[in-house]
Amino acid sequence: MLIRIHTIFENYPPSEFPKLYPESIEKYKKSAKRYQVMNHLIMVLGFGLIVWFYVTPRTGGWDQVIVFWYFMIQFIPNIGIELWSRNTHKTMRLLNQDAQKEAVLQPRRLTDFVSKELLGTAAVIFVIFVGFIVYVDQFDYPWFGGYLNVLIISGTYLFFGLIIYKAMYGKVKNPHQSYEDRKIDIQTIIRQALSIAIAVTLYAILQISMKAYGLESFKAIIASLYFHVIGFLAMQWSRLNSINFDVYKDKPALTK
Repeated sequence: MLIRIHTIFENYPPSEFPKLYPESIEKYKKSAKRYQVMNHLIMVLGFGLIVWFYVTPRTGGWDQVIVFWYFMIQFIPNIGIELWSRNTHKTMRLLNQDAQKEAVLQPRRLTDFVSKELLGTAAVIFVIFVGFIVYVDQFDYPWFGGYLNVLIISGTYLFFGLIIYKAMYGKVKNPHQSYEDRKIDIQTIIRQALSIAIAVTLYAILQISMKAYGLESFKAIIASLYFHVIGFLAMQWSRLNSINFDVYKDKPALTK
């Protein structure tokens, strides 16, 4: 992320691309610096946890909880980047209220942005999960949540479905962005949402299976691998050389 940000600063300066910087570039550089410092502090915390794991007698009962909260802390700077991006786009819209908007008069279908194979995979994984819950429910495990698991995963799918709907039909965030670039962003968001929904469902199956077979000692390791997958899926971006930055230049004045 930092390489991406600094590449933009160096290759697309405000002198040539003024619309990319609705506020002073110094402010954006300070935000990037804060992002860097936060990540360095979180990295130091991570090494501290590793040392603590080895020098402190533990039962391992809290390992999965520690992994979960460390992952949450790791994502705090990225949430800050998302809020930073939202505020930047909001300022762009306020400064660009009279600009002519580009519209494409074409119905938007989900399959215009994502392959049928990925959609089918997400649907099949959900059906497999329901069948798995039906199968496990017959064993009457006292710890098993039964069909509440189906409700939770259904809510997860609904949540990501709302994200997809908003990406396809919601308000345009960046008023300068070309339609082709926005289409790529929508494709990325939909692929991320479906992939994460699949990962969450498979992880739920794995968690229940480990509990049923007495493999809970591996839960922290599996949780760590799972969060790595979620982090990888969530941090996918368009290549900078594929983005049309010309839209951020000042348009030349019309001459008679």
